[in-house]
Amino acid sequence: MNKTLKIYLLVFAVLIAVMVAIDLTREKPPDWSPTYYLDEKNPLDLYVLNREANRLFNDSVIRYDRNPFEYFQRQDSLNIKKETYLFVREYLYIDDALANKILNAVKQGSTLFIASDGFPSYLTDTLQATCDYVSYGNPVEFNSNADENMGTLQFNAGDRPELKLRFSNEAWSGKEYSYSPVFGQYAFVSADAVSATALGYMAFPDESEYINFMEFRFGKGKIFLHNQPVIFSNYSLLSNETLQEYAERVLSYLPDQPVVWFVESQQNDGGKGKTSLSVIFNYPALRMTWLIFLYGLIVFVFFTAKRKQRVVPVIKPLQNTTVEFAQTIGNLYFQEGDISDIARKKIIYFLDRVRRTYNIDTQLPEDKLTDRLHLKSGKDMELIGEILSLIREVERQNRCSKQELIRLSTLIDCFWNED
Repeated sequence: MNKTLKIYLLVFAVLIAVMVAIDLTREKPPDWSPTYYLDEKNPLDLYVLNREANRLFNDSVIRYDRNPFEYFQRQDSLNIKKETYLFVREYLYIDDALANKILNAVKQGSTLFIASDGFPSYLTDTLQATCDYVSYGNPVEFNSNADENMGTLQFNAGDRPELKLRFSNEAWSGKEYSYSPVFGQYAFVSADAVSATALGYMAFPDESEYINFMEFRFGKGKIFLHNQPVIFSNYSLLSNETLQEYAERVLSYLPDQPVVWFVESQQNDGGKGKTSLSVIFNYPALRMTWLIFLYGLIVFVFFTAKRKQRVVPVIKPLQNTTVEFAQTIGNLYFQEGDISDIARKKIIYFLDRVRRTYNIDTQLPEDKLTDRLHLKSGKDMELIGEILSLIREVERQNRCSKQELIRLSTLIDCFWNED
């Protein structure tokens, strides 16, 4: 290891140490991503609720960390235990097959509780309910008897510093619970008045009010849907004691049954579209270390990418000596002055090429050879006759003049170059 490389490695190590020290000492801003993880302490996670769950449910909580479909797949459809199935997340992603299994369990006496900013369409369609995005300029009416006095409220859109929550229960109806900022604007806009009951309402800063907490009777069991999962988050439970009371009262509607809290699926939902490297980029210290490593590697390659081997000698390619050979032979014939020999060689080369190209016997009589070559080659018959006549004349005289050689060479070139 040379001295330069040691310096690079030392500088790289010092940079990593400095960045780690800065990251450990700086104040990290809170992550407001609505992940709702059980073991995280960010504002919109469920660390506090997870810690208090055993007390709230009398130590009967099972935290299921795999796909919910596997849990229901193992159950005997004819003898399903009465349990409470708990989901708390930003949005609940379940397919129709899983929804059918959950609804089958509820029909036999189990309870389903979902706190989410939106619900699967298959579930709401089965319950004959509609949960939709609502704006301040479009208040809605609900056709349940519990909501006959809501009416239609008119308002002016404006700021929304806080959201107010209240219960329809007469014992609690006189108390409002407020939190800020407003995180969700999905509300129940319709439901079956026979099977559904409005348990709670939310009011925006402009005093427009919507249903946010519903109870549905389904077979022998019940389904509770709450559209503000934020009230169960670390932020709500630690920032406002009244919201702790509100969360406890919401959960008090659940029957005294073992609780199965499905946590694995919401973690998977939070990780959709992530890759292995996304784990590194989730943590600032790992992210900075990874980037320094990449930049350091680029700098290392840039400064050390020198040729470490001897220079490869340049090998000149072999020269094409065909032209030089032809010039040499031509000079030899020119110096000897044997024109007849040149003519004989051109005749021999011409006839040999005719035999190889057109597969013709060149020993045929001149008239037959002319016809045969014309048919095979498609060349002009007069040109062929003139070439063969000149060849016969040279062979008969056994000599050739300079003018005859030039004429013979010209005619042969015309024959082979003619289209």
